[in-house]
Amino acid sequence: MKVSNPPIEEQYPTKDENPLLILITGGAASGKTTFTQQLREYLEQNQQKALILPFDNYYAYKALLAGKSIYLPIYENSRERKFARSITLINSSPIIIIEGMLSFFNKEIREKSPLKIYLEVSEKTRLERRLARYKKGLEEGKFTKPVEYEIERFYKGKPKENQETYVEPVETYADLVINYDIYERKVEIVIGEIREKLK
Repeated sequence: MKVSNPPIEEQYPTKDENPLLILITGGAASGKTTFTQQLREYLEQNQQKALILPFDNYYAYKALLAGKSIYLPIYENSRERKFARSITLINSSPIIIIEGMLSFFNKEIREKSPLKIYLEVSEKTRLERRLARYKKGLEEGKFTKPVEYEIERFYKGKPKENQETYVEPVETYADLVINYDIYERKVEIVIGEIREKLK
């Protein structure tokens, strides 16, 4: 059943006041989601609770930073935002991580974060990862156009434009730049920074 798009609703204060906001960005196929998940796993293994907020829901960050719990709409399709499939209650957390290509681009959000992480990945590696995903999509019937189409799109289409417009210019705002050409557990590098920010 579809429900009308509900506004975000602040529900009640939680014990998590003044959470630490971490921003993670990088180009397409730079490993943002993988790194973010690894970071949360590492934190939780060390008794530090963390909430991942996709940049699509960035507008909720103010309430969460105020230690509020909020309702967020869940959409069937991220592009179709007229109707929400359901709503879910999201609790604040001592650590809030916003991950996405545009997470550094919003000045207001950027200035609220004392720890901004930029994943630096070579164009060659990003293309290899993107093509691996595309080939899997072809096998599953999600895509129909040949691999050559995706290669041309990577170099001449939206991915290239986004990289030059939204990603490369904001590296200068990063508090920490991590080379992430190889998927390995580099989250340990970040933990010391987080501990300092939580003091």
